[in-house]
Amino acid sequence: MSLLTKLNLPDSVCVSGGFYKIKTGHTYWFRFAEIIDDEDATLDDFDFLFDGNAPEDKREAFNALLGFYWEKKETPRATGEATSERIIDYSIDADLIYAAIMQCYGIDLCAGEVHWHKVRALIAGLTGTKFNEIMSYRCSKPGKDKMMAKLKRIWALPVKESAENRAARERFNKLLER
Repeated sequence: MSLLTKLNLPDSVCVSGGFYKIKTGHTYWFRFAEIIDDEDATLDDFDFLFDGNAPEDKREAFNALLGFYWEKKETPRATGEATSERIIDYSIDADLIYAAIMQCYGIDLCAGEVHWHKVRALIAGLTGTKFNEIMSYRCSKPGKDKMMAKLKRIWALPVKESAENRAARERFNKLLER
């Protein structure tokens, strides 16, 4: 989908052959990002994104919402260098994202809803902000550069604990309580 050739941005998703109107404002999709990171989330937790009745097929509905949230782009292309490092977290980086969009574009995200696809485009085009600086630290490969290694460590996003590790830690803590 091209922002330059569409007068009306998408406002619905196709689920089981039917179209369902969705909420497209950025605040809903920042919340969506928080929920998909929550291991305790259920497919019902995403119903708030539908503007009206949610589809019955929750799995297909979630996949359609995910497609809207993370619209695939032609570029940049994969280089084959897979990494599991996250360089952005919409919750942790919320203040930096807000400030960067305000600094670069003069857009106050608190003044009203902005279509999620527009916000993603604005984030992709950010330059010369503290947020860009921090993202560069997070994705750097510092090698022998001790200062860059320190900055990467300081600004790294927390590693998400797996359910298995959390359960093991809880079992261990119960043993200590005895």
